[in-house]
Amino acid sequence: MNKKNKYLYFIIVLLVILIIIGIYILSCRINENVLRKEIKEVVSKDVDYDYKTDCKSRFGYCDIEEAIKAYMSEYSRRLKKIKNISKDEKISNILTVNNYKTDGPLFKESIEYLESSLKEYDTNVDMLIKMSDKKYLNNYIKLYTKDKKYIKLYKDIINDLKVYEEVDNINELKANKMNIDNTINTSIEILNFLKNNQKKWKIDNNLIKFNDHTLLTKYNYYLKKIGK
Repeated sequence: MNKKNKYLYFIIVLLVILIIIGIYILSCRINENVLRKEIKEVVSKDVDYDYKTDCKSRFGYCDIEEAIKAYMSEYSRRLKKIKNISKDEKISNILTVNNYKTDGPLFKESIEYLESSLKEYDTNVDMLIKMSDKKYLNNYIKLYTKDKKYIKLYKDIINDLKVYEEVDNINELKANKMNIDNTINTSIEILNFLKNNQKKWKIDNNLIKFNDHTLLTKYNYYLKKIGK
């Protein structure tokens, strides 16, 4: 191969390399833009929105997109579950005369329902408290990629688009947990109290009446603990 042909070959190879690099850079920019657009849309939704986890970007950018969407989706799913329990009419009506008539005096179904609801609530709220920690969110990407480039971009994006601010409610979650746990645990105590003293109370004219003033005082004390 003469010098002229060598030079021409070198130019062609160089151009091909530059074109490949250009395509790569352009592809990265396009995919990062798609990624940021998708995450910006996710952040604009209410935290209990029904998030879709399908991926619009490609390559390592898809790992970032999937990580954030999966995180928000799990957060939303667990948040809805604890909200459903806090608004559960069966729980709120469990200490009513109608339920005393239906499930008393042993309250087997009611106690089992309360215990099951409490277990489900605590499991989900404890996980939400864990997920609301900034360190947990920062490390969530490591479930999807070990590539330092994409880990850094992930952290930049969740900071730029304020993803953490959407889930930063640890204090509220802890306060709600304290209230719900107190309500359900005290309700269980009341039902066990009624079960253990089943021969010392009755329903009369849609009112619960005790044949012992001490038991009435204790019953009212329990009700006061949960604001009833």
